[in-house]
Amino acid sequence: MTKGIKNLQISFGNNDLTHFGGLFLFHAFCKKLKLKQYLQMYIKLRPQNQKYQTAEYILLLIYTIILGIGRIENIRFLQINGFFKKTIGMKDLPDPSAIRRFLYRLTPTTIRQIVKVHNIIQKKIFLLSHTKTSVTFDVDGTVLTVYGNQQRAKVGYNPKKRGKKSYCLMLCFESNREFWYGSLRSGNISQLKAARHIIKDSLAKLPIPIYRIRVRLDAIFYGKNLVEDYLDENSIAYTIETQLREPMLPIVEKIKYSHYKSDWETAEFNYRPRDWKKAHRFIVLRRPLPEDPDEKLQLKLFEMKDYGYRVLVTNLKLKPQNIWNFHSQRAQGAEQNIKELKLNYSLSKIPTKSYIANVAYLQILLFAFNIINWFKWLCLPEEYHYVTLQTIRERLLSIPARLTRTGNKNILKFPAGYRYKDILNSAILNIKKLKPI
Repeated sequence: MTKGIKNLQISFGNNDLTHFGGLFLFHAFCKKLKLKQYLQMYIKLRPQNQKYQTAEYILLLIYTIILGIGRIENIRFLQINGFFKKTIGMKDLPDPSAIRRFLYRLTPTTIRQIVKVHNIIQKKIFLLSHTKTSVTFDVDGTVLTVYGNQQRAKVGYNPKKRGKKSYCLMLCFESNREFWYGSLRSGNISQLKAARHIIKDSLAKLPIPIYRIRVRLDAIFYGKNLVEDYLDENSIAYTIETQLREPMLPIVEKIKYSHYKSDWETAEFNYRPRDWKKAHRFIVLRRPLPEDPDEKLQLKLFEMKDYGYRVLVTNLKLKPQNIWNFHSQRAQGAEQNIKELKLNYSLSKIPTKSYIANVAYLQILLFAFNIINWFKWLCLPEEYHYVTLQTIRERLLSIPARLTRTGNKNILKFPAGYRYKDILNSAILNIKKLKPI
């Protein structure tokens, strides 16, 4: 039997211990982005309390979102983390009530200034990392249920919490990479009507002329106003999933199917929906219905005569199987990114009762989402480019460490058995090689 620690004494005098030893890595990357300088340059909110700058509040929120602190109230636990305060250059931190008051003070003009900083950095990184002449936008909406009296929260489409008030968050992502545009709206808005504005505003952000623009959309966005009156009129390529509607049923039964993969088959037909000006190309995917009821539910198929069907409308001139290959990547785009935002960025935790304050917090959160993505692509090896934030936290950020000083040098000491030191050292070198954005 091993002996335990005898005569143990407890001391509370060390201010340089931290659970977030890898924070210095993220902070160094933000310095290469010139994040604080841009915030100071473009955000013109006059501070009521001279103790903290507007840029410091925003940086504090970004850092705590990345570290997984969760609700604003939990920031108080960082007050005893001397390493955190030294890293971000603050002698002490504002208390949660001061942070919430800061959010309440933000105006629509200030929000536009925050978005402008985000756009400036995003444009520079887009030009740095994109050599292609085409982009693919994935647009989707998600419901954010509220449990208080938040301004502009309304009862609307809310499949998981029916009858509850909510916001509707409309998001656009560039392919399966980064967040591109976002808008927080009342829960009773039409996502179909909002999609047109989201795509238009996303296109306006493109810093250079793009030869080919494609969008992938879920069935909720299917409609003449979007397809014929906007996408077709502006020569934008699209794949939009739709329900298998009754007039289509005789057609999908008679058309000839070709093998796609596994037990899936695919086919195509031309069809002019009611009130549409012309016929459009529709692509069908079908498979024999599985025996497992849970698998049926998961596939979300329209069932007819022992087959399950999925249908989409498109103007792409590719083979049906290639169109489904392209459209299926949407699951790794918008859907996966929204799941990541809810699980690891606390997207569902609405911080205030003020609509404007919640919009401001949302834009800061989405900024943090992109900063992490840029960090992964520019500083980490390829196998880390699409890992979750939780993986980044566990392997590179949430590391116990102690800051010491020897002579004139600060030394950050990690545990001897730290498994990911090679990745960390590689990231340090990559950050040093980066030119300031």
